Amino acid sequence: MTFTTFGELLRYLRRRARLTQRELGIAVGYSEAHIARLEHNQRTPNPDVVRAQFIEALHLQDEPQMANLLVQLAEMAHQGRRLPEPPPLHSSHDGPPTNLRTQLTSFVGRVAELAEVKALLRETRLLTLTGPGGVGKTRLAVEAAAQMRDRFAGGIWVIPLASIRDESQVPRAVGMAIGLSPSTEPITVETLCEALACEAPVLIVLDTCEHLISACALLALRLVQMCPNVSVLATSREPLNVPGEVIWQVPPMRCDEAMQLFLERARAVRPDFVADEEDQALLVQICQQLDGLPLAIELAAARLRVLSLEQIAQRLDDRFNLLTGGNRLAPPKQQTLRTMIDWSYDLLSEPERILLRRLSIFPADWTLELAEAICSWEDAPDRTHQADHHTSLRREEVLDVLTHLVNKSLVAVDDSGSQPRYSLSNTIRQYAHEKLVEAGEFEWIFQRYLTYLPLEVQAPKQAHQHSTEAA
Repeated sequence: MTFTTFGELLRYLRRRARLTQRELGIAVGYSEAHIARLEHNQRTPNPDVVRAQFIEALHLQDEPQMANLLVQLAEMAHQGRRLPEPPPLHSSHDGPPTNLRTQLTSFVGRVAELAEVKALLRETRLLTLTGPGGVGKTRLAVEAAAQMRDRFAGGIWVIPLASIRDESQVPRAVGMAIGLSPSTEPITVETLCEALACEAPVLIVLDTCEHLISACALLALRLVQMCPNVSVLATSREPLNVPGEVIWQVPPMRCDEAMQLFLERARAVRPDFVADEEDQALLVQICQQLDGLPLAIELAAARLRVLSLEQIAQRLDDRFNLLTGGNRLAPPKQQTLRTMIDWSYDLLSEPERILLRRLSIFPADWTLELAEAICSWEDAPDRTHQADHHTSLRREEVLDVLTHLVNKSLVAVDDSGSQPRYSLSNTIRQYAHEKLVEAGEFEWIFQRYLTYLPLEVQAPKQAHQHSTEAA
């Protein structure tokens, strides 16, 4: 890692010491604005003050090479010069400045996925991890970032966005994470680019972008356009959809990895828990029914405190009441299975909600033509609903709305055959079916399903009749 100006090195050392500009200013007797101008090379440093105050404030007493370089750059800036050939910088600290925190639970499996994400981060500067809620996008992104500290010597910063509701606050969230203070001047994309301008590579992780998608897309694009040293890794339930973006969909966990995750989390609540041969079949059933979603599996494992494996497996038909009581310090959307899906559902437009709940009528996969025929209003058996414009969905709208649901990781696509086939996961189907019943649409949509399907594919009729009786 090399630096050619006092400002660049000062900013690096302050962040490494995890000091804000204000905190450093207090330590050396300067104002916050003075520190900001020094870091932007807009003010000439005083070498004597650097020796007397900055070395101790930045914890450089045991790093003579780093301290000497800081003083040398201060002297050259004072003389109006800069280093023609920057000397190498060696640090006794174990990595770049970062706000990454030690994870308190183990990272299970995902070896192939982790390798692929790291490989993509070496090749592209804007990577978005997409996938349904609970599939582990955040944990995978953080783990990949933590394992790439050597590559991003300028810093790695994780920006959690789940609690932010105002799109205008996205640049501020990034600025606060990297140590800027909004009291000096408003934090904009431009001030971020100035603060991140250095030769060393920097990684910004924008976590949970889907509810702020426009603001995150604009910020990510501007950062990679204006800062050649900055890479952006985003996690979102839908792509940012900007030039230069590489989209990588996080898959569900494989069954063996999901079982390992269940067992590790189960031992956190029951240290004496051991799965025997009879338990293996139940574990496979639980992990498959929960679609390999890490969050759902962890919530199920937590129930071992009061339930047996067999009881957990039996209650998966009521999974939204079963899978509650997650980590109380986690974001609300990650504390129960229902709130996780509510988060996605609440972000949908009305046509998207209508189509999603009607698609739950299919017990397996379907084609676009079937979705158009069954889920739109044309030739509906019960036309009394037709007056309600809030529940109308025209046949010609289905393709676009279905595309949106695919992009938002709620509908899966299998294009391995002669034509694409679409499907819902077990969890999404159960949730959407509840919404279908709540909307009072189950009876007529089920009749359309029976009408349009050929007789040989009407085997699911009994399962739907059972759902009707339950509703």
